[in-house]
Amino acid sequence: MDIRNYAMHWLSDIPGLGPKGREELDVIFADETDIFLSSGEEIYTRIKAYTREHGKRALTDKVVGLLADTGRRMASMKEYEGLADAGVRFISRYDPMYPKRLEGIYDPPHQLFVKGGLPGDGRVAVGIVGARNCTVYGRDMARLFGYRLARAGIDVISGMAAGVDGWAHRGALEAGGRTYAVLGCGVGVCYPESNRNIYEGIPQNGGLISEYPVRYKPLASNFPARNRIISGLSDGILIVEARLRSGSLITADAALDQGKDVFVIPGRIGDELSIGCNRLIRQGAIPVLTPDDILEYYNVRTGSVEPPGLTGDERLIYEMIGDRAVSITDIASKAKGSYAGTLKLLMKMKKNGLIKEVYRDKYVRV
Repeated sequence: MDIRNYAMHWLSDIPGLGPKGREELDVIFADETDIFLSSGEEIYTRIKAYTREHGKRALTDKVVGLLADTGRRMASMKEYEGLADAGVRFISRYDPMYPKRLEGIYDPPHQLFVKGGLPGDGRVAVGIVGARNCTVYGRDMARLFGYRLARAGIDVISGMAAGVDGWAHRGALEAGGRTYAVLGCGVGVCYPESNRNIYEGIPQNGGLISEYPVRYKPLASNFPARNRIISGLSDGILIVEARLRSGSLITADAALDQGKDVFVIPGRIGDELSIGCNRLIRQGAIPVLTPDDILEYYNVRTGSVEPPGLTGDERLIYEMIGDRAVSITDIASKAKGSYAGTLKLLMKMKKNGLIKEVYRDKYVRV
């Protein structure tokens, strides 16, 4: 029986017990096990003595009452015992499996609930975040960068939110690479429901990660807090479309505080979803135009291998198309072919998974 893990699990499910409250508990009690093994009466007595000495405290009366509730403690033990059956691992900050990248960040999570795996400490990891109400362009860029980075062996990390986050995960999954979702709810909750297919696919190709208990609801206050974990697990953060005040900029700020790289896809001047991105560039963030910019930055090499079985015309078109979107008109002109004939070849190559349409009539390699 690992009493410390029981204690850590129990404390993770005390509503209202934030970082300052945990700091006070660290002063009042020797460690998590000491709190867990204390009776309700002893908890009241020791916290009361602390209050007399310091005059005020962050621990509210409600939180103290929950800590002293022995019935809640027993229920938490039962829930902990059921984690393995649910396919969930509980990793405390004392566990050798706890990610090294998180150890040095501000307010590192005391515990992680994990369904699947964790990013490898020795692998390059890039977080991709952006607007929930993204444009078609933002969607396609998130998917493209997620795909190319994952295909090159980079771990893609995001928050599984609607919009950019979800499309980055989709791209990584389509590449057969590894992707990790840091959730603002428990790993037993799919939020938003529209990302159900991603939620079910990630544990087989990465992992679902949360500091919240398995069935914890997606409260609004959870999401800004989880952003520090997204950036903490990443070597760098890529921002794809962001308003002037957005969760993506909170993640960028967390990344800068943690000494991480911040990459930005530039946007149109005056576009509301580009204001945040363009301002970050003005403040010194690294603008990127293709996934290769990030691969080169981290010295990740991926040889360009031509797919087998291409016809002469298909090979010519494949060589023209790279990471930058190319229009049908430009391809037809360079290939000296008809628009209709070029379109027919493009449709065949798209069907065979060689290229994809990133926005209307423009294509990039897969």
